[in-house]
Amino acid sequence: MELLEAIRTRRSIRKYDSNKDVPKETIEKILELALNAPSAGNRQPWRLHVVRNSSMKKLLCEAAFGQTYIEEAPWVICVVAVPEESAARYGDRGRNLYCIQDTAALITYIMLIAREFGLDTCWIGAFDEDRVNGILKLPTGQRCVAMLPVGYAAEPRRDRPRKPLKEILTFHE
Repeated sequence: MELLEAIRTRRSIRKYDSNKDVPKETIEKILELALNAPSAGNRQPWRLHVVRNSSMKKLLCEAAFGQTYIEEAPWVICVVAVPEESAARYGDRGRNLYCIQDTAALITYIMLIAREFGLDTCWIGAFDEDRVNGILKLPTGQRCVAMLPVGYAAEPRRDRPRKPLKEILTFHE
């Protein structure tokens, strides 16, 4: 699949085929490629927690207000921000903005690269952060910013309406 096709076909998938496994090596390849995501000052203020354990996925599902597709997907990638790594160079702006921008870029890369491998994802940001941080046993100061179930879709991809470019675009020439 080409990058443009991955972008065109990426959708938030909320039902995964629990009978189709994804090899650990595939997840590792996706994440290795995703590490090329940009980050302010190349600080790379992120950590990745990849969950396959069904008991842990159940806890993550509960912390995410019952979003059951967390349990259905073979893998859940938890993207964690480390704000102080950005703050060390950029102060409060690094702590409060750059580390979030950087993890958002990483999340986007993971989603598009997963699509390149024929896999599907969903960006989950609705969860009890303190509970998830506890489940992942994160050190103080680290925070989970998103969970990404990864697997094969068990539902059709549906196009969602997008605002027209002319509605959101301003050129300053």
